[in-house]
Amino acid sequence: MTMTFRRTALAISITTGLVAVGVLGGVVIDRMRFDRHRMTVLKPYEDALMRRNQTLMKLELATNGRHPAFDAQWRQALQDIDDAWQTANPGRAVAAWHDAYRAAVRTGRWDAMIDVGDAALRVGPVSEFRDAPDAMARRSYLIALFRARAQASLDGVLRACEGFALLGDLPVVKQCIGIGHELAKTDPAADRRVVAFANQFESHPAVAVEYATATPGL
Repeated sequence: MTMTFRRTALAISITTGLVAVGVLGGVVIDRMRFDRHRMTVLKPYEDALMRRNQTLMKLELATNGRHPAFDAQWRQALQDIDDAWQTANPGRAVAAWHDAYRAAVRTGRWDAMIDVGDAALRVGPVSEFRDAPDAMARRSYLIALFRARAQASLDGVLRACEGFALLGDLPVVKQCIGIGHELAKTDPAADRRVVAFANQFESHPAVAVEYATATPGL
C-alpha cells in the first residue's frame, strides 16, 4: 500500500509539473503573440513620429541654421584638418578629413558636404588619400547637390555649382544652372540670381547652351 501511495504521489507530482509547464508555456506564447501584435499596431505610429521629428528638425535647421553646439563641433572638425596639414602631417589631415566626411554624411546637410569637399582640395594630392582629392571633392559636391535639390535650396545648388566650377567640371556646372532655374521658376528674383550666376560661365559652349535656352530673350 505504501508503494501504491508513493506511485500515486509521484504521478500527481509529474502531472502537476506538466500542467505547470503547459500553463507557463501558454503564458509565454500569449505574451509573444501580444508583443508581436503590439509591435504591429505601434509600428506605423512610431514611423510617423520619426518622420515628424525629422521634418521638425529640418524646419529648425532651415529657420535657425546649425545648432550652436554642432556648429562649434563642426568648425573644430574642419580646423583639425587644416591644423594637421599646416603642421606637415598629411596622415593626420586625411584621417581628420575622413572623420569629418562621415560626420557630414550623417548630418543630412548640403553645406556640411560642401565643407568637406573644399577641405579635400585644401589637403591636396597626398599618398594617404585613397583617391585623388579632386575625386573626393567631386563626390562631396555631388552629395551636396542632391541634398540641396531635394531640400529645394537654391543656395545649396549654386554653392555646389561653384565647387564643380572650381574643379573645371563645366558640364556639371551646366546641369547645376538648369537645376537652379528649375527651383527658381516661380520666383523672378531668384531666377535673376541664377541668370547672374550663369553669366560667369556663358563664354563656355557647354554652359552657354543651357544659359541661352533657360533665359528668355536670348
